[in-house]
Amino acid sequence: MKCTGCGYEAAVAKFRYLYNARVDSSISLRQCPKCEEWLGVDELKGEAVQSVNPGEAPWGKSAGIEGRTDAATAK
Repeated sequence: MKCTGCGYEAAVAKFRYLYNARVDSSISLRQCPKCEEWLGVDELKGEAVQSVNPGEAPWGKSAGIEGRTDAATAK
């Protein structure tokens, strides 16, 4: 697998496993041991899909409550 941040290349197991992004998807978060970039990884393909920054959810938000707090406080 290759880090999308710094280009470091190694086996998937060398990238620190953080957690599964969703229980119904093969996407997980791993961390590059060289630059510490968080990566969205497709575990079935063994490849980094993209870099993930704090607050991003490239796999979608599963709760379905996005924007409800803003709508409730606007009333």
